[in-house]
Amino acid sequence: MSEPLKYKIPDEYFFRLHHVRPRFKNDVEEVLLYVATSISEMPILDKEVFRDELNKVLFSFKKNATSTQKTIDNWRTEISALFGFIQESDGKQYPGLTAKRLANNQYLDEFFNYFLFSFQYPGGHIKPQNAIKQIEAGVRFKPCQFILQLLIEGEKILGKPFSLTAEELTQCAYFDLRVTRDGRHPKEVAELILSNRNQKIEYEHKYEQLKNARTGTYPSRGDVYRYAGDILDYMVLANLLQHKGTGYYYYLNDENKEAINFHLRNSVWFNEYDQFYDKESITNPEVSSLEELWFDFVNSFDEIEEFKPQLDSNEVESISALIQEYYSRMTGDAKVPTKIFGDYGETLVLAHEYLRTKKGSNRQHLINKIPTPLGVGYDLQSIEIEKKKRYIEVKTTKSRKAINSNRFKLTPNEWDTAETLGDNYYVYYLVINDSGKNIFIINNPVKEYEKGNLKVDKNLVVEFSKESGQWQELMEIRS
Repeated sequence: MSEPLKYKIPDEYFFRLHHVRPRFKNDVEEVLLYVATSISEMPILDKEVFRDELNKVLFSFKKNATSTQKTIDNWRTEISALFGFIQESDGKQYPGLTAKRLANNQYLDEFFNYFLFSFQYPGGHIKPQNAIKQIEAGVRFKPCQFILQLLIEGEKILGKPFSLTAEELTQCAYFDLRVTRDGRHPKEVAELILSNRNQKIEYEHKYEQLKNARTGTYPSRGDVYRYAGDILDYMVLANLLQHKGTGYYYYLNDENKEAINFHLRNSVWFNEYDQFYDKESITNPEVSSLEELWFDFVNSFDEIEEFKPQLDSNEVESISALIQEYYSRMTGDAKVPTKIFGDYGETLVLAHEYLRTKKGSNRQHLINKIPTPLGVGYDLQSIEIEKKKRYIEVKTTKSRKAINSNRFKLTPNEWDTAETLGDNYYVYYLVINDSGKNIFIINNPVKEYEKGNLKVDKNLVVEFSKESGQWQELMEIRS
């Protein structure tokens, strides 16, 4: 029996790309949400003081109270280096825009889109000595944009959806300088992957460049492919990709074309490293001096509409028809007198309220979204069956998988309004993930705080218990 054909990157083109790998990868959505919410209102502090405060946050997460200082230090480095939660200036640190936006919106798919939009090799997410190696090798590579292009080119060739594995991406692109340095076109890479499949060619993962000099052993297949796999997984969390099968085949999420097209049309590049590509020698201090600029770059992007969660066309049509029905029936007016589409979570809760009050009330015309500039301390004005008003502040967490989050932020204005309105004030904590949509409803949060059912810190981060309210399934129009 003949040996199977093997594919191996030629030695002169092999170069391993890598980045910081969080030890909490399996809990990455929950950890990032927890940390962002905790640090988003921290003031500008001396570097050491900020570090100590962040350590306290990390020790408080789940079972970390028994963790070693080294473990917490590693977590802190990974969160700050890879995800850009912290900015620095003149020896002082403060929460970055990425942390503040995630704390306020709690849209994790939006967060990962921003992360992937700015992520590049080389970047400030790796140690200076490793950035130097990438520069010396001539690497200039934006993985997210390349992967999207690769999947589109594969689909053009096949005439049907094209998927790939982390192994294929690593061997045919990620560790190959013909791609990461020389700019080989994604179409060529797609053709290579398909050719290898058609010929049933296996991939050789034992590269001398990866061999452990001390033990003489090679890394496992999983270790070889984990860096490309990380980026593919982050693209799933950003809702850019879907995956299927035990071997994880990744393919385009066609339901998120707006975000995909934005990544494809808009290319940004941190160009501060460019000055070093033609230099004979580069020092660690030279590269280290760019770190502040890198984290400023990562935190410079905001208000990208295509990254915000969107209602799909069926939801828009259904909600529009529902609200149109009520305004027409109640007032005889065919026009909806308020902008009903905008914030994703608020619009879903607005429809929930129409459905909740469908029976036993003829006052749905009083249910409205409140324009944000008014700053009244709540998002929606609704009604009770008994003709009382219900003022609702909507907090939404959107993630790919179910996470155990029971924390959200209120503004001082929202807390003051809650005190003023008492039993007429509600917080609807809407949780959206692949498993479904559910709301935790808290009536009169100030009273629940006084009863000990809520914890509220100095930054008005609320941590609720199951005694403080009740879970309900979000009411949706069933087509």
